[in-house]
Amino acid sequence: MPEAAHSNQFTSTSSANAADNGTAGGNATSGTASAEQPAPYGGPATAPAAPPRRIRTLDLIKAKAEGRRWAMLTSYDQYTAALFEQAGVEALLIGDSAANNVYGHATTLPVTVDELIPLARAVASATSRALIVADLPFGSYEISDEQAVATAVRFMKEAGVHAVKLEGGARMASRIKAITTAGIPVMAHIGFTPQAEHNLGGYKVQGRGEAGEALLDDARAVAEAGAFSVVMEMVPSGLAGQVTAELTIPTVGIGAGADCDAQVLVWQDMAGLRTGRAPRFVKRYADLHSVLTGAVGTYVEEVKSGVFPEPERSFD
Repeated sequence: MPEAAHSNQFTSTSSANAADNGTAGGNATSGTASAEQPAPYGGPATAPAAPPRRIRTLDLIKAKAEGRRWAMLTSYDQYTAALFEQAGVEALLIGDSAANNVYGHATTLPVTVDELIPLARAVASATSRALIVADLPFGSYEISDEQAVATAVRFMKEAGVHAVKLEGGARMASRIKAITTAGIPVMAHIGFTPQAEHNLGGYKVQGRGEAGEALLDDARAVAEAGAFSVVMEMVPSGLAGQVTAELTIPTVGIGAGADCDAQVLVWQDMAGLRTGRAPRFVKRYADLHSVLTGAVGTYVEEVKSGVFPEPERSFD
């Protein structure tokens, strides 16, 4: 859906205020022409359009309070970042999922801060409206509050992101508090946490049965520590709905049902670039794998047959 269909819920009120002041279609003032009767011999130059305002964490919190949902996708490069923003995605995540989807690793564990920062810088530089969030990769925040703050500061200074995300509930409350105290917004991540997959025994739904109370405690703890939102991954939908109803900060679901305030997917999953078996919670909105395979196949055939480049694509 085009950006225009989404942007109104997060735009500022500057246009409305201008109209009230008579500067954008309001009543004429002394010495100026009305909107209905423009000056016959010209007038002041048209003011340039104001640049789009960045979505802030407070905008997302306000959206929850007003019952408005929002969308989040991963992004790791300038082209997808600009495209997703234009399509109306409110928040972009430079996920540690780059380990799987950019660098070719089997899990998220190997990716480093130095590998994620250039990707985050590209996404932040290519956008003007979306909130940009970067994952803190495995090993970059677990040791101490000081390590967590230092890593978050690097992402803010070197990549230009607007918030960071880290995995873990109550056990990471002190990290969240330390980072937010340093002036950096934090998105928490509870339920299934991919960086802890070996400790969790693999890709398993979290929070079933008696474990539900522990997940509720995690959600409360990250909110109390100052997180502006919380991702819930692979959590029973009923429990996710309970968390969403209790917290005043927005919940972001990925395999957590429809009651969350927002949803996030890895873009390669969403667009069908990744093939093979997908997690149950993934919905493929396109078949980008087939589109690119067809385009590249045609290119190869034309090169080998001499069809490409055509005369009009060559120089005299």
